[in-house]
Amino acid sequence: MFRHNPRARIIWAHTGFLVSSARVAKLLDQHKDALWGELSYRGGITGGDGKLTRDWRDLFERHSDRFLLGSDTWINERWFGYDTIFKEFRGWLAQLPPEQARRIASGNALRLFETRAQ
Repeated sequence: MFRHNPRARIIWAHTGFLVSSARVAKLLDQHKDALWGELSYRGGITGGDGKLTRDWRDLFERHSDRFLLGSDTWINERWFGYDTIFKEFRGWLAQLPPEQARRIASGNALRLFETRAQ
């Protein structure tokens, strides 16, 4: 896709879903400011205890300027769990430094889409 349009900005839905965090890091490093990661329906960000995994904490530290929160409501049941989904987001965002959390929660989306609207 980048060869087709080198100026494109791509939002990677679910940030690869089953792709390892190491691969995510490599691609984000390779495509500076062109590849953005969207985090809906993406497992592995936290462990079973609700704590951020070391890999994802590192990814957010290095690339907090290119991650976006999203919500994937592809089936009706997801709407019924919407509050729970965002409680989970808030739980791991609270484990990040405030500026990183703010960028991921809303700042990056504002920056990305406001520049497109002008």
